Amino acid sequence: MKVGLTMEQQYNHGVLFYHEHSGLKDIYDGLGEVAKSLTQLCKHLSIQLSENEGDIERYCKEIKDHTYSNDIDIVFILGGDGTVNELINGVMKYDLDLPIGIIPGGTFNDFTKTLNLNPDFKKASEQLLSSHIESYDVMKVNDNYVLNFVGLGLIVQNAENVQEGRKDIFGKLSYVGSTVKTLMNPEHFDYTLTVDDKEYKGNTSMLVIANGPNIGGSRIPLTDLSPQDGKLNSFIFEQQSFSILNDIFKKRDSMNWNEITEGIKELIIFQVLT
Repeated sequence: MKVGLTMEQQYNHGVLFYHEHSGLKDIYDGLGEVAKSLTQLCKHLSIQLSENEGDIERYCKEIKDHTYSNDIDIVFILGGDGTVNELINGVMKYDLDLPIGIIPGGTFNDFTKTLNLNPDFKKASEQLLSSHIESYDVMKVNDNYVLNFVGLGLIVQNAENVQEGRKDIFGKLSYVGSTVKTLMNPEHFDYTLTVDDKEYKGNTSMLVIANGPNIGGSRIPLTDLSPQDGKLNSFIFEQQSFSILNDIFKKRDSMNWNEITEGIKELIIFQVLT
């Protein structure tokens, strides 16, 4: 998957996707500010509202079939991690060989942090004017594609504990309260992982497979974790407590993670899509 672009190339027709209920206070003012930058990159810019889940994937199919337009050569997304992931699924499922420009517009904006984009949508769109194209790994989970991470257990339980209304009002603070609630009532499950023909079994409260270093607004302190190395890093939480939250913020690399980290085992998976 290709992300980013360069000012040296002028694009014919770009499409900017957005959700009306993004994390921006005023989405329409935001669109205007972002368009100021993107119109410097594209001769023609279409701004496309995604009203319902699945709309962006449908538009990607129309782009592939040339029924949306026959001259689109770049796509942009203004939104949070979920909206970005919907575009990634559309691009991958319909094999669109197009660069993607990502502009932060959600609560955590994890992958734009990985891209070293400014958290402010206006400044991030200005950064695209001098950026360049790079390829990034993408995970495939069943019939879906994932850019940043896949999680089971506590991390999913935590998200479910965040009510949408509270997220809109309190933003990141709603996740803090949810995290405390989740740690007090964790759910355990049995797992089986097969990595390079080797099988791992056990019982855990959380399993995370990471492609990028930023998850839920925090950075995994693994210094060599990269979304461009053809590898995935799997973390198995063998116990849950507040001490793990403290321990996970200590920097280390893949060579010594399992030696110095208590309660969290790391495995490396070498099969990803590029």
